Amino acid sequence: MSLLVTGGTGFVMSNLVRLWLERHPDQHAVVVDIAAPDAMAQRFFEPVAGRLTAVAGDVRDPDLLPGLAGQHTIDRIVHGAAMTPTSGTTEATQAAMIAGVNVMGTVHALELARALPDLKRMIHVSTGSVYSAEGPADGSPLPEDGYVRPFPGTLYPITKLTGELLATRYRELFQIPLHIARLASVYGPMDRWTPGRDFACDPNVLVHKAIAGETVTIAGADAVGDFIHAGDVARAIADMLDAPALNHDVYNIAYGEPITLGGLADIVASVVPGFSWSATTGDDATLTGNPSRKSGAWGAYDITRLKTDAGWSPRPLNEAIADYVAWVRAYEAPSS
Repeated sequence: MSLLVTGGTGFVMSNLVRLWLERHPDQHAVVVDIAAPDAMAQRFFEPVAGRLTAVAGDVRDPDLLPGLAGQHTIDRIVHGAAMTPTSGTTEATQAAMIAGVNVMGTVHALELARALPDLKRMIHVSTGSVYSAEGPADGSPLPEDGYVRPFPGTLYPITKLTGELLATRYRELFQIPLHIARLASVYGPMDRWTPGRDFACDPNVLVHKAIAGETVTIAGADAVGDFIHAGDVARAIADMLDAPALNHDVYNIAYGEPITLGGLADIVASVVPGFSWSATTGDDATLTGNPSRKSGAWGAYDITRLKTDAGWSPRPLNEAIADYVAWVRAYEAPSS
């Protein structure tokens, strides 16, 4: 049997693929990505390469996934392929591709799922970007039900919400064993530029600046976020695939607690000797946060469902940051 992962050589999904194969030594994985595995992906996958088939292909191609089903016995699917642009410039220059990958790529994955007679489970990977900026009035972590923006604004959340709606309707029409995972702000191993990712998240910037011995300035250091390590996301999705039963349609994958940018920088400083940061109000800040954003998509996400149904929990944030620092040093340090 094989696990099919779309977007499988990118940031988050590569972590899932390696973990899945390490956890299941009798399993095979098929990864589809628009680009062939780069040097970093090849090195990352090396311990499990014998049970991994990497296919360079575009999920907008309606013939791609059915062709793979004819070559492999697929019983699980994780649909993670997505374009995640953050700039208006990228939106303007790649609008059709963003819509094609995030919407029609989802349709093609769902069409494959409905055609597989032995499909045990499908996870559709979505994002906390579909949530509104307003959360529960009592300030509690953001639950999965409610609080979704009716019009999310930019193309990424628009197309991801559309993908969720399509997945939900396909599940109802064709009894697909499908669940949706909404990710908070992910950082960690394999975070790099790819054709579908054009930005560096705050933990990425902090860790790389710290390792390089650079001082960081932060404007809006009281701004908060819910930051989750890619390895913990991989465990969460793998646990969802393995769980005997999942009782909900949608699950948050997050750390479950907010932390300020300043607090995050303090953790990095505790892991990397000599690193320091300072607050600033200048326009030339290394990182800029918005302290007025405290709730909804910007705050903490409720992870009770995932803890209850899959027995999952994230590792402590300081351990996760230390792991990422060690990984960057091992995989991204300049060769001597």
